[in-house]
Amino acid sequence: MSPLPAGLVSFLMTDIEGSTKLLRRLGKGPYEELLQEHRAILSNAVEEFSGRMVDTQGDSTFAVFDRPSNAIRAAAAAQRALDASEWPGGVPPRVRMGVHTGESTPSDDTYHGLAVHRAARICAAATGGQVLMSDSTVSVLADTHEDLAGLTLAAVGERRLKDFEEPVLLHEIVEAADAPSTARGKLAVLVVDDQALVRAGFRMILEAESDIDVVGEAADGAEAVEAALRTRPDVILMDVRMPNVDGLEATRRILDGKEDGPRILILTTFDLDEYVYEALRAGASGFLLKDTPPEQLVDAIRVVSKGDSLLSPAITRRVIEEFVLRPPASAHKPAPELDELTTRELEMLRYVARGLSNAEIAKEAFVSETTVKTHVAHILMKLHLRDRVQAVVFAYENGVVARGAG
Repeated sequence: MSPLPAGLVSFLMTDIEGSTKLLRRLGKGPYEELLQEHRAILSNAVEEFSGRMVDTQGDSTFAVFDRPSNAIRAAAAAQRALDASEWPGGVPPRVRMGVHTGESTPSDDTYHGLAVHRAARICAAATGGQVLMSDSTVSVLADTHEDLAGLTLAAVGERRLKDFEEPVLLHEIVEAADAPSTARGKLAVLVVDDQALVRAGFRMILEAESDIDVVGEAADGAEAVEAALRTRPDVILMDVRMPNVDGLEATRRILDGKEDGPRILILTTFDLDEYVYEALRAGASGFLLKDTPPEQLVDAIRVVSKGDSLLSPAITRRVIEEFVLRPPASAHKPAPELDELTTRELEMLRYVARGLSNAEIAKEAFVSETTVKTHVAHILMKLHLRDRVQAVVFAYENGVVARGAG
């Protein structure tokens, strides 16, 4: 077998979205059958377009190509084959894929380093059935004029990848008629509220902005879950109190199993709503009062879309303090992940939990804002948290800070 390519290469990473739920639904035997078929389809597509399968672990695969066009065409061919196959129990796997092009040299029959890590995070940012690729991949394609055999690519806007400080521009394979609103550089927003007049009001405010596109509306949580899958919004404005399925349950369903799903802003009439705390625990990025001024609403959407999740640190902290239920500190057993933090990172976590901004932390800790951002990124990675909101919840629930601290 020829050696693995080195230099400028393109990595294709894939995994099955919701694989744990799929295993529970199908049972071990049918699930193993599904995995084997899924792996065969991916291997065939990689081989067809002159790629090499580097590794397969569970529901994840890792392949390398010497040309980005081959990686993209292999991904598209695999998705078509996955769609066309018959699956155990009639349940198709929802496979998400990420492609990244960068410099890398193999070692011990595999690859390591930043390019591999970035490809994995791009894959994690995709939804089932979607192929996302880095801007560097698209740039190489443009420079080399490689043929994609009729495939259409569209920008989906900047996304915040886990473990990476700055948002990155991503692209996806689309049919020309189905290019999402974000292909035009706009933020895609889904509005969820059981009152039609409230939804109309939000739509009017948001569509007046040149960089925002309202891609859908939903009148309850069940509709929100379906609309989120269909429209793939960047940000969801989610009412809490709705009939049938409320905003809390909808938030859980939308974000369950996703490391980097849409950003969800909880809308509430009261700043001390018991549902808000549970929504934050479920992964929501923050919350807004329904009487928030229009300009603050628009700013909030832009802020969370970039990954700056904690909209109002002091208010969010107050909500958590009001509703978090903790046993006495002497009876509390901290999460083992805390042992992974350095002394400095633990200090930074306390600052975050107190509701301080990066600038305020930098001033108190006598470091630069860039250093603070780096520490916060490491904290989120080590504790397996989505964002700063989750860090505040974690800190209070694990006794890192005491109620009323600060």
